[in-house]
Amino acid sequence: MATTSIEVSQVDAFTTTPFHGNPAGVVLNAKGIEPTMRQQIARELNCSETVFIEQGVTGRFKFRYYTPATEVDLCGHATVAALHTLYETYHLSGDILVETNVGMLPMRMEEDGTVWMRQADPQFCELDGAMRAAVVRALRVEDTDVHPSLPFELAFTGLLDILVPLKKLDTLHQLAPQFDMLSSICRELGAASVHVYTTETVGAESTVHARDFSPAVGVNEDPHTGTANGALGASLVRAGVIEPKRHVFEQGWSIGRPGHILVEVTQDMAVSVGGKAVTVFCTQLRTS
Repeated sequence: MATTSIEVSQVDAFTTTPFHGNPAGVVLNAKGIEPTMRQQIARELNCSETVFIEQGVTGRFKFRYYTPATEVDLCGHATVAALHTLYETYHLSGDILVETNVGMLPMRMEEDGTVWMRQADPQFCELDGAMRAAVVRALRVEDTDVHPSLPFELAFTGLLDILVPLKKLDTLHQLAPQFDMLSSICRELGAASVHVYTTETVGAESTVHARDFSPAVGVNEDPHTGTANGALGASLVRAGVIEPKRHVFEQGWSIGRPGHILVEVTQDMAVSVGGKAVTVFCTQLRTS
């Protein structure tokens, strides 16, 4: 019986240095690949997300995203990886439209290889005191570690995330969460992740340093999260903590994959996340 294979690549997003940033699987010509096979490919590649790209009419594409455990509606770093792959493979630049499970989103590829994804319109929801206390317990921090004047809430720009502010960068780096508790909390709230952040940063050019925990979708810690950082940027602009403009967010230091995420929020709360990426390998994955 003849063997069949599918071309796959791995792209490190939010960096130009291999083995930094956040690795995403990319399947460029995904039309005709059934959902069961997509899930198997995502599990085999074992990146936090793998993106499957289908090309439509000129300037339009369809992206679908899978963790090793399940399909998710949107993923920022995998989108950056996908746009980088289109830029690198087809020398595309300029504006395109991408169909996702959260709707049709405008994206952009600049001449220098920086790529941008427009996120869904932001939405916000308060967390009650009992749920805040549960999140703090699951993170194994004290109430006094939580920053009292930064947003501690649910925010959405494509996926729902729990935003948790800490005072100190050292506290953030030393986190050792109870993942089973975080998973239960996320499932109860319908959230994709617990996104913990501080305004203490490694680099002077950065606005925020973050870590992201997504055990409910099979990823204990995601090195870099475009959607969650976009939601965080919108939350901080809404609260008047930062100005509506382009910012640099740091992530990945805690697991040895440092990188920088560009977060742009406009005055009317349009949210875009961007960055660069580097292809680490491209190969044929045998499927039968």
